Amino acid sequence: MGSRFLLIFALAKIFEPAQLGLFGLMMATVSFSVLVIGADYYTYSQRELLARPHEQWAFVIQHQIKAQLILYGFLLPAQVLIFIFGLMDWQYDLWFFALLVVEHIAQEMNRLLVAMHKQLLASLVLFVRLGGWVIIVIPLMYVMPQYQSLETLYTAWLIGGLLSVLLGFVLIKHTVPNWAWVKTDYSWLKKGYKVGLMFLVATICFKGLLTFDRYAVEAISSIEVLGVYVFYIGVTMGAYSFLDPAVFSFLYPKMLQSYQGNDKKGYQKLFKELAISTILIGAVMGVVIWGIMPHIISWIDKPVYSQHLGDLRILIAAGFIYAIGFIPHYALYAMRGDEWIISAHISALVVFFIALLLIKLENGIQSVAMALLLAFSWMGLVKMIGYTQIKQRSVLLRDNI
Repeated sequence: MGSRFLLIFALAKIFEPAQLGLFGLMMATVSFSVLVIGADYYTYSQRELLARPHEQWAFVIQHQIKAQLILYGFLLPAQVLIFIFGLMDWQYDLWFFALLVVEHIAQEMNRLLVAMHKQLLASLVLFVRLGGWVIIVIPLMYVMPQYQSLETLYTAWLIGGLLSVLLGFVLIKHTVPNWAWVKTDYSWLKKGYKVGLMFLVATICFKGLLTFDRYAVEAISSIEVLGVYVFYIGVTMGAYSFLDPAVFSFLYPKMLQSYQGNDKKGYQKLFKELAISTILIGAVMGVVIWGIMPHIISWIDKPVYSQHLGDLRILIAAGFIYAIGFIPHYALYAMRGDEWIISAHISALVVFFIALLLIKLENGIQSVAMALLLAFSWMGLVKMIGYTQIKQRSVLLRDNI
């Protein structure tokens, strides 16, 4: 996480805001397309992995690979529409597709290690993929100005991704027993596609909030203001992303197994731990961001960033609500309250676009930040209602029995 902060701070210092804006668009678009080509198949395979003994893990992983190759055949070529519709410049097409495939494979390996309760190893893979290369490329760019380009960043990003894929492959191979090739179970693949597709629509809406926001800021303001927004949203969401390796990756697999094992007391204990940890860490993160940013802005020494410092308050509030929303999210995921998760994500995107149409504040950053705050608030509210209803239904069923 420190490396990600170093990256966003250093790029704000080295690059002009317009360059940072272009890099932010690449990151957001790759992240969104990773979701599309993956089709959320992991939501099915991960549950299957946790529900099966270690001896059957190879079956699940092999079938996930087969399912993914089929998805690649259909969904990878469709990503060219991003360039046809002018969302990104054709000069970055090869970088985009290379980063897209490597990012997706590395992400799936990370998820597998988390499901296998290898959280520390998963964090190591995550560091190599997202952080390790930053420690090398930033000093290089700072000392040697000829390397201060987007191409240098993309090269380092790609190398980091490839190394994380190699590391993840070695770790998973040594963790999973019985790697003998198994016969393809087409009914298993078909069921996975149904579950994944159901989640995909919801996840596209969820991820779309943190993709479409960049395009909205550029449309309302300019590429320079987008650079400022990319900096502020990068710092804010980067800070709250700390919750994933520090809290969520440790607790939600245990919550899932406790609920599947009918250990309701254990599940409630883990849920309480998740809630308290998320609220406390989220609050601390918000205070820290607001406290250090004036000093960071002074160090960057570019007036355009200081002009929009006040807008950061709305983004911090949005980030905090975003983090709080994961409390009922992981509870619903463990309880198989999929319909509530899907409804929350789809309706939140609708709220986001309505807010963009109705709210006209001083600039694009304020307008988009407020739309995000309202969308995340709505999403968390719907998930909390769903969690409460499923919990009450479970208590009533137990009392009747």
